[in-house]
Amino acid sequence: MLQVGLIGCGEIGRLRAEALARIGSFRLVALSDLDAGRAAVVAAGHGAAVDRDWRALVGRATVDVVIVATPPSLHAEMCVEALLSGKHVLCEKPLARTPGECRRILEAQERSGRFLGTGFNYRFFPSIQKARALLDGGRIGELDHIRSYAGYSAADHRQPWLHDAEITGGGTLRDNGIHLIDLTRHFLGEVEEVKGFTSDRVWGFSGCEDNGFALLKSPTGRIAALQASWTEWKGYRFLVEIYGTRGCIRAWCFPMLTEVVWAREAWGRPRRRLHLFPMTHIGERLRSYRWVVTRSFIQELQALARAIRGEPTALATGRDGLQAVAIAHAISHSSASSQPTTVHAAGD
Repeated sequence: MLQVGLIGCGEIGRLRAEALARIGSFRLVALSDLDAGRAAVVAAGHGAAVDRDWRALVGRATVDVVIVATPPSLHAEMCVEALLSGKHVLCEKPLARTPGECRRILEAQERSGRFLGTGFNYRFFPSIQKARALLDGGRIGELDHIRSYAGYSAADHRQPWLHDAEITGGGTLRDNGIHLIDLTRHFLGEVEEVKGFTSDRVWGFSGCEDNGFALLKSPTGRIAALQASWTEWKGYRFLVEIYGTRGCIRAWCFPMLTEVVWAREAWGRPRRRLHLFPMTHIGERLRSYRWVVTRSFIQELQALARAIRGEPTALATGRDGLQAVAIAHAISHSSASSQPTTVHAAGD
C-alpha cells in the first residue's frame, strides 16, 4: 500500500482526498494547508494527520507519495523538496509557472530516481480515452491535423490568484488552456515549432492573456490549431477534433461525448457514430461535474501506482508537464516577437 501526503486542501485537494479514499492501494496519512482549519476538516473525514508546515509532511518517513495541489507559484519548491526527500510526486497542472521552474523539478526527479507525474486528469475522461482508442486503432487512417478549443469566462473565477500572473505564470494558456495544450500534444506528438497570438483586451489582468491562439507543428510536419479563452460566454466548452486521412474524431467534455466519422477507403461513403457515456452523464447530472473529476482522479491514481512500478500508462509525466508549459511560453513569446518560436524537447 502506498501512503500519501497531500499538500493543499482547497477544492482540488478535497476531491483528490475523496479519490484516494476509494482506492485500496493508497492510504492518505497526512495533510498540510496554509489554512489549518481547512486541513483539519479534510483530515477528520479521512483519518489523516495534519502538519502545519508542509516540510514536516514531506519529511515523514511513512509517506511514499506526495500530491501537490497548491497554486503554481509553490510547485517548484515543494516538488523539488519532496523528490529529494525520496518521495514520488504527483503535481497539479501546470507543473510550474515557467519552463525554467519545470526543469528544476525534473532535475530533482532525475537525481532522486523517483517518479514525477503531472495532474493532467483530462487524459482519463471517457471521451478522451475513446478518442485515443479510435485513433490508435486506425479508424480514421493516419493522423493529419488537429483543431482544439477550450473556453469559459474569467467572471467564474472564485479565487483571485487564478488571474495573478505572479502566482500562475500567465492567463488562460496556463489555466484551462494547459489541459488543451497537453491533450493536443497527446494526440499530435512532439511539438517543434509554434506560431502564436495572444490578446488581453477584455479583463485587463496584468500579465494574463484573455485568449491564446496557436499553430503547432510537429517534427513530421503535422499541424494543430488551438485556442484557449477566458471570454467564452456560452458556459464551459472543451473540444478536441482529430482529423485523419479517412475521417475525423471529435471529443467533448461537459457533456462527455465522442463522435467519429470515417470511410473504409479514400473517397468512400462516410459513416458516423456517436459514443455516449451514460453513467458519466448520470453522475454529472446528479452530483455535478465534480463527480466526473473525482472519477478521473481515481483512474489517474491507479495509473500512478502502475507508473511507480515501471509499467506504461497514459499518466502525464513530469516531462509532459514541462513540454506543456514550454508550449504555452512559446505561444506568448511568439505573440510578443511576431515570429515563430522553436520548442526544444525536454533534455535538449
